Amino acid sequence: MPIVLIDAPSNLGLKRPAPDREPGVRFAPWQLRRLGLLERLGAVDAGHVEPPPYDGLRDAATAVLHGTAIARYAVALADALAPVLAQGDVPLVLGGDCSIALGGALALRRRGRHGLLYIDGHHDLLRPEGTTHGAAAGMALAFATGHGPNLLTRIDGHLPLVDPGDVWLFGHRDEDRWYEPALLELAGTAMRSLALQSARQMDIDRVFARNLAAFGASGIEGFWLHLDADVLDDRVMSAVDARQPEGMTADELARLLQVAAASGLLRGLHVSNYDPERDPGLACGRVLVDLLAEGLAPLRPVEDGPPADDAPPPEAVD
Repeated sequence: MPIVLIDAPSNLGLKRPAPDREPGVRFAPWQLRRLGLLERLGAVDAGHVEPPPYDGLRDAATAVLHGTAIARYAVALADALAPVLAQGDVPLVLGGDCSIALGGALALRRRGRHGLLYIDGHHDLLRPEGTTHGAAAGMALAFATGHGPNLLTRIDGHLPLVDPGDVWLFGHRDEDRWYEPALLELAGTAMRSLALQSARQMDIDRVFARNLAAFGASGIEGFWLHLDADVLDDRVMSAVDARQPEGMTADELARLLQVAAASGLLRGLHVSNYDPERDPGLACGRVLVDLLAEGLAPLRPVEDGPPADDAPPPEAVD
């Protein structure tokens, strides 16, 4: 199954880093390609999906920054993913901020019951009324599971985009005080949820593989993988908008991606929240390219080559 790259350079889900600047995540697809990601993956290039313009305003219909535009972009991204999924290839969407998760979830929701593996340094379960900025990136999982303004939860007629019972939230390390108790309870009951510290205490590789097997056996037809770069430790991934210490190492994340890629249930994924403008030496970008190339290696096509020197000769045929 070839990997197919699609760029989703949307920064609509993030607030301005300064009064006169847009968030730099819109440059992430270009920079990751410039660092050789396409070639390292042996991927097919499927172009990009152009996002609506950034104006930095909360819209009246949703109280969310660019809320109407984000809903529209989710449909456009899902439409672009449809032919890739139909031919059985694995799309890798290069974001962009975490609001692009709605496009991937919608694309699979149109095709039946699918899960969402949410690997992120945060829960992303904020609601518009609980923030001063209204940025959708911190609300992406809430919207995908049906919690928030109707325009962003009932997209294309589907509510929810993914059932909470088909969500696996993994690797978060943010503080619970940012979230409503009801949504935290949902994450701890209906959703499968495992914080990074707990996963490490139980052996992160073993517990990930065991939970992935249970996730796949739950009745889903496959899953979409959301990967936020801020799940990584700040020492290796400082080029994100919400930095936190004590995240995953690049080796840990690459190993987990290998398990997910080899499961036979990965239908597509996106990577989000890498900001090249916060990465002047491009060290963070190189880490991300390296771990994606290593982690998604099980999906790379196997190339035929000459037989090994020590291979036995073919049997004679009478």
